[in-house]
Amino acid sequence: MDTELGLDASPVPIRPEHRATFDQAFTQLKQPISDYSFPSLLMWADALSLRAASIDRHVCVFSEVCGDLTLIIPPIPQPGATERDLRHAVESAFDVMDAHNDRLGDRSRSRIEYVSDELLERFHAAPGLQLSATPLWSDYVYSTPSLVDLSGGALKSKRHARAKFMREFPGHRTAEIRREDVEPCVTLLERWANRGDQTHEGEVNDTHVGTDVLRHRDRQSTIRLLRSMHDLALPSMALWVDDALVGFTIGEQLSPGQAMIIVEKCDASYAGSAQFIFSEFCRLRWSNFPETNVGDDWGIPSLRFTKQSYRPVRLLAKYTLTRQAVVVSAGINLNDIPNQNPPHRVEAAASVSTVETSSPSVTVRPAVVADVPSILEIERACFSTLEETFNRRQVKALVVNPRATVSVAEVDGRVVGWSVGLMRQHRRTRSGRLYAIAIHPSTRGRRLGRLLAEATLSQLSALGLERVYLEVRADNEPAIGLYRKLGFGFKKDLPNYYGHGRHGLRMVRVVPRAAGLHEASQGLHAT
Repeated sequence: MDTELGLDASPVPIRPEHRATFDQAFTQLKQPISDYSFPSLLMWADALSLRAASIDRHVCVFSEVCGDLTLIIPPIPQPGATERDLRHAVESAFDVMDAHNDRLGDRSRSRIEYVSDELLERFHAAPGLQLSATPLWSDYVYSTPSLVDLSGGALKSKRHARAKFMREFPGHRTAEIRREDVEPCVTLLERWANRGDQTHEGEVNDTHVGTDVLRHRDRQSTIRLLRSMHDLALPSMALWVDDALVGFTIGEQLSPGQAMIIVEKCDASYAGSAQFIFSEFCRLRWSNFPETNVGDDWGIPSLRFTKQSYRPVRLLAKYTLTRQAVVVSAGINLNDIPNQNPPHRVEAAASVSTVETSSPSVTVRPAVVADVPSILEIERACFSTLEETFNRRQVKALVVNPRATVSVAEVDGRVVGWSVGLMRQHRRTRSGRLYAIAIHPSTRGRRLGRLLAEATLSQLSALGLERVYLEVRADNEPAIGLYRKLGFGFKKDLPNYYGHGRHGLRMVRVVPRAAGLHEASQGLHAT
């Protein structure tokens, strides 16, 4: 064991005493991203099962979620590390990941996540490294003076919201979060989470993880940060209205020219509190930093909209690295607001004819784990890019997820289509989402898309859901027509939901109460 570094080659849980090791490594970087922060790693250590090791003069952080073992951040060089050390560190890390993921029969799960542009260049320069890079979502970086002033027409609504809060709550005040304020902050966090459960209508992020799962992990991690922030000496702010705690924020210095907001939560019943605390924290704590980094958007559309609305001056790109070649769409411009939300999977249903044809027997039944290879074959046949396609881990996670209903369509015993519905538990009600439909091109024209959609809606109805939502391209008239026939109506416009200039619609269907799911659970048949 290297006592100077405090880590050896065997991964161990991240502990506060490892901070000097990480800080020393991160200061070697010219432009760290929000993920290259020891407080951020420590706060997520339990939720993402993080373990750290020092391998060939590089700090490596492994994560085990849903059975996969990955490197959650790339190997970070320590002083004196060479390109040869990087190659050996990467090879050793992949050996560790492959040994774990081999037990699941899928080495494609081994990957390096959250790779910055700076480190991607270092990977390219290292001799003997052959890795494929796939764009991930990006950090949002703002001009700190802009966040303080909120000037100009683009930020007019933020400025008015801040002013309204100051006007309507004259008893407001700010202060550092004291140790005795930690538990009130946890209570506020629970109120924030409960409200989010009622407002995020089954949203799913880019890696096909439900917003409810992400918010649970976020809540768990924020509590850990609150209870360790004083030991880490992190800058903080509590927002009070008279004796009521209505918001808190925690940050840290990311680089000499850039500060970071690690977490910010507010009680939404105090209108304008979020705009006020965001601006006020930057004014009081970050005015000496030209830029403020607020992290990425997790691929969640509502979070993306909020972060874009503050008009970032630039994005810090991130990538995932794998050993397998990855097909990436041409024309990607990482200087644009990224298209981090993959096209909603029910798009595939648009090309499914609703005309009944003479065909062999078709069976729609619940999916099982043994169907995963067939589903992956359908994915590869229907979609051409990684952004659009589920991988093995994601499909298996959906099949075994108790909050998902996954169905497959068989023609003469061959699985040729699949669909996914998601269930979301709110405080007093439940809602669902028609999330995925894909039909193998060789079997389109047999009403399979509609049969799968109807089976999924029947399953969601039997769960006692009051509403089911879906998203669709605004210009996809055939798909919109199909969904209207299935009882969906317009809910709201989704500007840039599928990427810059590619708009979407959210549709909703009020679910009729179902007596049971006998047909759906036993299999639906058509000829």
